[in-house]
Amino acid sequence: MAIHYITENNDLQKLTSDLHQTKEFAIDLEFDRNRYRYGFNMCLMQIYDGNDCYLVDPLSDDLDIKTIFPVIQNPEVQKVVFAFGEDLRLLHSLGCFPKNLYDLDAATSLLNYEPASLTNLIKEVLDVKVNSSSQQSNWWKRPLSENQKQYAADDVIYLLDFKAKLNQQAEKRGILDWIKQENDVFDHLDYSDEDHNNLIKEKDKNNLSVFEWFVYCQLMDFFDEKARELNKPMYQLASKKIVSELAQNPDKVHNWKQTKGIYGRIKNDNFKSQLQSVVDSAIHEAKEQDLSTSRKASDTMTGEEYRAMRNEQNRINDLRNRLLSPIQDRLVTDFGKHAKSFILPNRLTKEIIAGETELMPDYKVKLLRRYAEELDLDLSDYV
Repeated sequence: MAIHYITENNDLQKLTSDLHQTKEFAIDLEFDRNRYRYGFNMCLMQIYDGNDCYLVDPLSDDLDIKTIFPVIQNPEVQKVVFAFGEDLRLLHSLGCFPKNLYDLDAATSLLNYEPASLTNLIKEVLDVKVNSSSQQSNWWKRPLSENQKQYAADDVIYLLDFKAKLNQQAEKRGILDWIKQENDVFDHLDYSDEDHNNLIKEKDKNNLSVFEWFVYCQLMDFFDEKARELNKPMYQLASKKIVSELAQNPDKVHNWKQTKGIYGRIKNDNFKSQLQSVVDSAIHEAKEQDLSTSRKASDTMTGEEYRAMRNEQNRINDLRNRLLSPIQDRLVTDFGKHAKSFILPNRLTKEIIAGETELMPDYKVKLLRRYAEELDLDLSDYV
């Protein structure tokens, strides 16, 4: 097997044309998500067609990665992947919507394999030891090392054999159609509107007043904009701890150039002046809105709202324990505990009780109804 490193668009066009003539190929992405660069960036695309491996470099100036998108979206050609959730989000953000995916992660779960890395599953299923030493390396940096190239190739060159082995096991278990239904769900997902750089989390509210939280959010937006301009992850400019301290004590701006732990290129009078302007504007607007300086930002519910929330949680837990826990027990008996955790995880039990089951595969609906009948459980209002 040869490994081809593609940096020219002519070569990518030929590969795309050849892949349109295949029944299946394996694909994986290496990406950087606010680790070495700003944003969610594709660093490498790996493809294996059953004979050769192709490492496509989307960072090459002589290549347009969108050239290969049509075959990834071709529903007549199956794309074999492993745990493709983040990769799918990245492709959707670039305007590529893959069709006919076969995610081996779903297949291994349904076959009751213990959750594990691709490296460990390949060793268990195919008895092949794969090197994983470059997993955490900087995929943005060029040139790639030979070790990185081999690691990237290893991510795809075993996937087709892996799929064939799992399909043999699934056929014996009579669950081939279950795997297909799980993979069909990918065709209906759309992550294109997700904000992949939203750094503000609910937990950031801890110890901040409503007033300080408003200032904090304004500051985070400012730092995020600067991170984009400098093409750096925001954490490399200043930590959230520093931003939070600024929101709580705006006078810290005066000592900006002496502050430890900030990026050197923003330790100057010009940045300090911009930062002061953002702080002043945020404080002024917070005062205009009459935001509380004593009420905690995390205290967003009244006592009545909190009691209503607790009552609803108790109702859901009661229904889950009475109606769905017995079914989970049967799934463990019939398919194994790892398969149970995939077919009917606790998250899904909450969604079923809440009536949020639009994308639930048909095989799960039939399983639930069958077990409900056998166990004399009334699930008619939910599935």
